[in-house]
Amino acid sequence: MVENISRILIDFNENKKRENLQFFFKHKWKKSSGELRKVIIYTILFLSLGFLPFFSHKIGQPSVIFRYGGFMFLGYIFLLVYQYFTTKNTTYKLIEQQINDYTQQEKKESSIILNKEVITIEDPFNTIGSTWSRTNYKIIDQFLILNVLNNRLSFIFTKSEFKNSDYEILIDFLQKYSKLEN
Repeated sequence: MVENISRILIDFNENKKRENLQFFFKHKWKKSSGELRKVIIYTILFLSLGFLPFFSHKIGQPSVIFRYGGFMFLGYIFLLVYQYFTTKNTTYKLIEQQINDYTQQEKKESSIILNKEVITIEDPFNTIGSTWSRTNYKIIDQFLILNVLNNRLSFIFTKSEFKNSDYEILIDFLQKYSKLEN
């Protein structure tokens, strides 16, 4: 009995790798930007209740509590913005370091091995395997985000990285055996 196994080779392209990893960073931070929006709304609300004459006279002494609360939320906004820029700088440095590590390797290609039980992703540094039940994917714009090991590891691909019909083969396996994430 011959098992249906596909091996997809992906050549290393420095610009595409950088673009994929930078997209993933922005995607992750965009998901958490909802918290920043909430904090901004709370800050405006608390500062309005604390400082605008109409509201502060109407509620009396508790307006002082709203003032302090508004300043605490304002401080939290600065903390979130600081964390974003610090994390962005650190992540972009790590991306450049990873690309530098790739360029120094003799074997620069990665591969994806697909069969009906597992998906295995090999690159010059790691080999990661995952069962299909612990694998899901999401397509955003031209990016395919492949999550393995219950969302513990993510791999980002674009169609232009693949040769011939390899991208369609990967998508076909993902649609058959894994879950599409919303």
